[in-house]
Formats: sequence, structure tokens, C-alpha cells
Amino acid sequence: MEKKRRKNGITLIALAITIVVLLILAGVTITFVLGEDGLIAKAREAQKESANAVKNDQSQLDDVADFLNGYTQSESGYNETDKVNSPNLKKGMIPVYYDDASKVWRKADENNKDKQWYNYDEKKWANIVTVAEENGELRNVAVGTEIPMDKITTFFVWVPRYAYSITSGYKQGNGATGSIDVTFLKGNTNIGTDGVSYPTDYDESKLSEGATTPKIVHPGFKLGDRELTGIWVAKFEASGTDSNGNAVGNASAGSSAEQYQPDSSTYVKILPSKISWRHITIGESEYRSMQMSNNTDKYGWNSTVNSHLIKNNEWGAVAYLCYSKYGSIPKTNGANIEVVGSHRYDLYTGAGPKDASSEGQYVFSEETHAYNTDLGVLASTTGNVYGIYDMAGGAWDRVAAYLDNGNGNLNNYGKSKDNSVKYFENGVLNAQYSSLWNTYQVSDEEKSNKINVEGVGTVTQTQLWNWNNKSIEYNTARLRLTQANYNNMARYKGIGVNETGNKFSYYAPYGTDSVKKLYNWFNTVKNTETDTTAYLERTWSGDYTLIGHASGPFVMRGGYCCDGAGAGVLYTDVTGGSAYINIGFRPVLAF
Repeated sequence: MEKKRRKNGITLIALAITIVVLLILAGVTITFVLGEDGLIAKAREAQKESANAVKNDQSQLDDVADFLNGYTQSESGYNETDKVNSPNLKKGMIPVYYDDASKVWRKADENNKDKQWYNYDEKKWANIVTVAEENGELRNVAVGTEIPMDKITTFFVWVPRYAYSITSGYKQGNGATGSIDVTFLKGNTNIGTDGVSYPTDYDESKLSEGATTPKIVHPGFKLGDRELTGIWVAKFEASGTDSNGNAVGNASAGSSAEQYQPDSSTYVKILPSKISWRHITIGESEYRSMQMSNNTDKYGWNSTVNSHLIKNNEWGAVAYLCYSKYGSIPKTNGANIEVVGSHRYDLYTGAGPKDASSEGQYVFSEETHAYNTDLGVLASTTGNVYGIYDMAGGAWDRVAAYLDNGNGNLNNYGKSKDNSVKYFENGVLNAQYSSLWNTYQVSDEEKSNKINVEGVGTVTQTQLWNWNNKSIEYNTARLRLTQANYNNMARYKGIGVNETGNKFSYYAPYGTDSVKKLYNWFNTVKNTETDTTAYLERTWSGDYTLIGHASGPFVMRGGYCCDGAGAGVLYTDVTGGSAYINIGFRPVLAF
């Protein structure tokens, strides 16, 4: 009996212990399964991460597909309803339209319902804006919601892929008013909306002055080997501020010296009514433009966006569209006449031309000359707020283009300010940047740096352009080299050099009288000791064509505010590449 009781007692204790253990285990299990860090929570988190991973993978696959489509012919992106390529949107880009009644920008329907976002037939080009990450909620607002100007970091305008033909004014220049017929293309193909497949070049030797050229695909829609459906062009010249809010480069439009340098807080902004970012070298302009690709915090996009300094043929794509039925020729001042030194306020981004009542004034007024005023829209490539500004007057615009003459300035200024990126070394463009620059060949004589001056002998580039060498013999050699450079550049279509004119001016010193200027632009050799009159060649609309001086290997466009009627979208000039008071820049996005 004693044994039986002991046996039953042991069983009861074991049962009690078992129950306690089971309860403990049950509590642990419940917590393990249902707790904040339990299996179910982790399963849900894993499911969420898996969904995000799938989404990210799909996004990456889409990017890869887009990248591959750049190498293959595809009509993807073409909008059959609008008869033009739809703007290529990436993460962070907010489509916007202008509310004229309220004078604000509002989010547009990216499907372009009721053509609210764009209508190229009515010169309404598609615009997008970006905002910084702290204002990222604005990317997800409803259509019609205002995107406040003080939250915007950049504006860009879509220029769709097209083919063109010069229909009047071919090679006529000297102020002729030419015209261009444009046919939009499907996707990244050469097939027009009319079903015709267009070539990429024509034989100009078979054409005479005033002829109509065969229609070809504009060369501005190619990045390396990639054919593009269009490009996003900065709506205004670049601007920027330092940590104290000062405009970098020039604190005021009239300043002739750099006043504030960029600091760690400075990034590229594309906004109206700002002092344009000048006093910046050509290399730093390219570097700052390229750095935009990586600045997700300020723009909201990802690394698939290719940002770079606008190339010369990309500039040409905008300029040629101005002369078609889809655009408007920007004006430099109300009467389109030269008003030297009187409208430096045009160094504000988006500033409109002068009117007769404001000649001689230097003060910029947002009420009368801002981009969205009656005068302001005259400076747009569309004649309304939907176009691109600062392409005629304002500051000169740097473009990523150069004369391949090996001049030392290619090395000196074709690099970032901190020397971390060198676009040129030993006078040669680094191959990895070849898709971002337009290269124009020069004569073998100039590139060899052994130039023959009749009666003098062989001289170098430096000797040829020395301001003390004013004789006819030196100027004859300068003209000969510049003619060769012009002929080489003129082989490239779509840039507004030879298709819109057939002559140029070259840079030369002249005169012995110290009172006289030592340099000027000529279109023919003069007896520079006695005849100091400049004869500047012009292209359509009276825009200057200035191509001379070996130490100015970089190309710039547009003219600046004091060029008056000589400024314009077809204006071409050369520069040494150093930081200068009146030269700005603008980026392009391509993908």
C-alpha cells in the first residue's frame, strides 16, 4: 500500500510539472508566434520585403529594357493619339501644366488627358519639375494640385525626336529668315508619323543656295550608340546658391567679378528669376551637370538618369524646332536691335526682352520682365511659358563641344575644379566621355602646331595669335586656318552653322594706334594698319557666326545680353573655357 501511494504521488508531481512546463512553453510559443518580433510578424515583414524586392527587381528590369531599347529600333513611347513621342518620365519627375489664371504650376496627368500637359501642335511643350526629398510628398499629389515654386528645384522641357528639312533660307545667312519643316518620329526609330523612314544625312554638294534640303533625322537625339526618343532640356540657365543663400559666381547680374564660390551646400538649380551661375569653367560646368544624376536628395530620381552639359547638336535640336511650326524664335529685346550695355538684367534666368520705355535701365523687375509676363514669354522658344528660355541673349551658354586642335586650354579648363575628373588629357578627349562631347576636327596644319606664315616662316598657335602680330601676313594665316575649321564643322548637320549660312568671322588683332582696339572680328583680310572696320558674318535672324582663335577651342552658343540683335539661338562663338562673367550653362537629361 505504501508503494502504491508513493507511485501515485510521483505521478501527480510529474503531471504538475508537465502542466507547468507546457504552460511555460505555451507562453513562449505564443510570444514566439504572435509577439512583436514573432514568426507571424516576421512572415509579414518578409512578405512585404519580398513584394518590394519584386517591385525593385521589376523597376531594374524596366531600366534594363529601356537601356536595351536604346540600342534597338522600337516605336515604344510613341503616342498615336498625340502623334508625338510621349515624354520619357523617370522616378522623381513631376509633370506640370501652367494655370494662367492663378499663375502657378500644377501637377498634370501623365497620360495627357485632354492635352492638358502638352500639345506640340499648339506650341505647348511638355514640362516637368523636381523637388527635394523633404518635399517628396508633392510627387504623389492629385492631378491639379499646385506645386509651389519655392519647393521646386528644377524645370526641364521635353524635346521629342524628329526629322527636319530646311525649306527656305538654305545657306543664305546674313539676316535671312529661314524656315524648317519638322516631322516627329516614332519611338527611337527613324520612321515618321507619316510612315516614311528618314535617312541621317544628305549630300549637300548636290544642293544650291536657297534649295530645300532632303529631310533627315536630327543628330541631337543620339547619346553614344543609343538612339533616344527625345531629350529633357533645362528650361532656364543653371543657378545655385551657397549656404548663406548668395548666388554663386555672381551675387548680382551686373557684377564683373566672382563674389561667392560654391560650397558643400551648392547644387544645380533650374529656376526662373535667378542670377545665372557664371564664373564657372567649361569642365566644372560639365562636372556639375553630370553630378545631378547622383543627387537623389535634391531631385528625387535614380542613377538611370543621364545628366550632362548640353551638347552642341542638342542645342541645335532646340534651335531648329524654334524655326518650325512647333516653336517660336526667341527675341533678345523688344525691337530686336542692338542696345549695347543697356540690359544686363538679362543675366537673370528667364528674363524677357527690353521694351522701348526701359532702355538704359539695369533693374530686373519680376512684374514686367519675368518669364511669365507679356515681355517674358517673348524670350521663350515657344512664345509662351511652355518653352525653353535664355537661348538668345542673357548669358552666353557653354555647350559640350570643342575644336580638336590640341590647344593647352583643353587640358587647363576641360576638367572639374577639384581635378577629380579630367575630360581632356594631353589635348585629347578621354574616350569614356566621348558620348558627352561633340568633336570638330581642325586642319592638319593647326593641329601639328606648325603654321606657315608667308614671309615669316613656321610659327606656333601661340605665335600666330599673339596680339603683337598684326600684319596682313599673320591675318591671312589666321583666316586660312579658321576657314578650314569652319569647313570641318560645317560637315555636321543640325547645328546651325552651314545650313543656315555659308560664311563666318575670324578673330584678329589690328592697328598700331594705342587708342584703337587691338582685336576685332573680320570676315575677310583687311589692311589692318589702315582699315579697322569689323565685318561680322551673320546667319539667320542676324545671329553672329564667330569661329576663330586657336586658344578658344570650346564652343559657346546664344550670345549674351549686350550682343543685341547678334544674339540668338543660332549664334555660334568660341571660348578658351576659363571662368568668365558672362558665360553660363544648362544641363540635359537623356535616357
